[in-house]
This record gives sequence, C-alpha cells and structure tokens, in this order.
Amino acid sequence: MAKKGKGKVSKTTPALPGMEDREITELQELALEYAEARDKRMAIGIEEVELKKKLLSMMKRHHKKSYSYNGVEIEVVTEEETVKVRVRKKDEEGAEG
Repeated sequence: MAKKGKGKVSKTTPALPGMEDREITELQELALEYAEARDKRMAIGIEEVELKKKLLSMMKRHHKKSYSYNGVEIEVVTEEETVKVRVRKKDEEGAEG
C-alpha cells in the first residue's frame, strides 16, 4: 500500500481549477513590505491631522489668525477651517526678502 502525502503539492503538479495560487516568495514578501510601509504612512497621516487640529485650536485660543516667529509661520485659512504652516531653516530666512 502506498503512503499518503500530507497535502503538499509538488512544483510539477499543475494547479487545478479553483485552487489558490502557489506562494511566490518574492511577491509575498514585497506585498507584506508594501503593506507595512502603507500602514506607517497612514498612521503618520492620522497623527498629522490630529496635530493640525490642535494647532488650529491653539491659534483660536490665542485669538491669532497668523503667527510668525523665528522662521515659523502659521496662517489660519478661514474658508477651509485649517492652518498652513511653514518652517524655514535659518539659512533660508535671509534669502527671501
């Protein structure tokens, strides 16, 4: 009597209709790497939105529509109920004028 296999399919056995694709390691690993990078980007986006809300709230608390100090510029955009922020490096400050 022949031994039964443990469900493993050899690479030479053709896939039957309705069967899932076999693992292609390169695709599997790259897809997982991409998903991880995407999830990090989305988490940063969520953090950015929360910080922007806090900044707008703080501008309202201080009754400011604009703020500028030491290379940091904040402007409340009333129509959009948002803020624009620019931070210039020290060497960029003198270049514009």
